[in-house]
Amino acid sequence: MSRLVFHCLALALSIFLPDHSLGQECPLPLDDHQIVVESQLSDKQLRDFRQLTGQKVSEFQRYLTVVADPDQQDNIRELAIENALMLFLPDATMQVGSNKITREYPLAIYLRRLKNLDKKYFDIAITFYDLALLGDWTETDRGYLTTATYFQQFQAFNRKGQPVYKAKTAKQMDVDLRNRKDPFYEEHRWTVLLGNVRLAETTPRKAMH
Repeated sequence: MSRLVFHCLALALSIFLPDHSLGQECPLPLDDHQIVVESQLSDKQLRDFRQLTGQKVSEFQRYLTVVADPDQQDNIRELAIENALMLFLPDATMQVGSNKITREYPLAIYLRRLKNLDKKYFDIAITFYDLALLGDWTETDRGYLTTATYFQQFQAFNRKGQPVYKAKTAKQMDVDLRNRKDPFYEEHRWTVLLGNVRLAETTPRKAMH
């Protein structure tokens, strides 16, 4: 794998910066007492938010490649961590491990551990396959929930460019759509936030010699 391929990410990082209007196209009408009037979304709105969910998953995946890349400048990787966390609920967690042994970390700690893998490996590549698989929205008393499943391969390399570790995983994340007080616009809007990420399937991990 060429280590040069990630250098362009620093130049293009601006496309990864969160768009404050993303996922917030539907401001809710309020009555005179600032109470939300609208409590349900139309089928078209749900389809639009489903598409937006796929975009947010892709955005998170791009942040992961930046965080894991030891060639990136430290401030760029820190910015990627910060922006990735903005896509998620505050208490979101990430599950790692195998089908038999798993561990769960707060997302911020997981991202920090991912960044620090450059102390163990000379180079790291995270590859994502296909588009995320999105479930249908389920209505709750607070809004709507669904799941998104994505597929990734993690590879680590030594100084000679030889792969020394590889693992393929399928991960499923919760997706939360509800009306929230938006801190940027200071009004209620329907917004999508990603939630806990679980292992859906893992191929046997390989230590390559």
